[in-house]
Amino acid sequence: MVTRELTDEQIALAENIGLNVFVQPAIEIHFRNDWLSVQTAIQKAERPVFVFTSRNGAKAFQRFLMAGVEVPPGSKFYAVGKKTAEEFHETGITPIVPDEQYGAELAKLIISDLDNSEKENTTILHFCGDKRREELRQILSQADLHVKDIVVYETRLKHVTLPAEKPDAILFYSPSAVQSFRNSGGFESGSLPGLFAIGNTTAEELSIASGKHVYVSPEPSTEIFLKFTADILNEKASNDR
Repeated sequence: MVTRELTDEQIALAENIGLNVFVQPAIEIHFRNDWLSVQTAIQKAERPVFVFTSRNGAKAFQRFLMAGVEVPPGSKFYAVGKKTAEEFHETGITPIVPDEQYGAELAKLIISDLDNSEKENTTILHFCGDKRREELRQILSQADLHVKDIVVYETRLKHVTLPAEKPDAILFYSPSAVQSFRNSGGFESGSLPGLFAIGNTTAEELSIASGKHVYVSPEPSTEIFLKFTADILNEKASNDR
């Protein structure tokens, strides 16, 4: 069971590696349409630095650019991981990405990149959703950097139910998906199948909610995530024989 929509190519990949995928999205994303306040925040920032901790934040920024709004030339861009950075491919922007792809490491990278003279007049513009985590803000604020959250999309939780035939695994893509599953009573449904997370942040939330072991994808890529899941399930099946 996968808690996010997959493309036709990803479903075909899953079938080719022996996974029978049941897709049940746990969340809905709604992007903002009014960009005036965003433009105002950018104009007021003496030295804006643009930061993205999700692909949806990057997608929203592209909608912002399509609305005809420009950003100051030479502005720095940071993205939490390669997949988020790839969303900027058609814009000509190349975000800086940390080696370890999660928010705390991104914050440390930003701090190390800015010298002391830059910190005073820099504003970190964090393009994020309404259910963002606080690690990035906390670490940057402790380094005396001014952070402004630019909420550009809303995450709405959906009701999630397990299929009639219990799956061998559930794949979670975000802490919000974990919250949706919890709100739907999923963790109270008796014995759980294997629990898989796309990254460390989701894994932490999933481990706390379930009290169970969580398998973490080696990279935050759906293709790698699916192959990783297939490998684990095949290994478990071999051990059970």
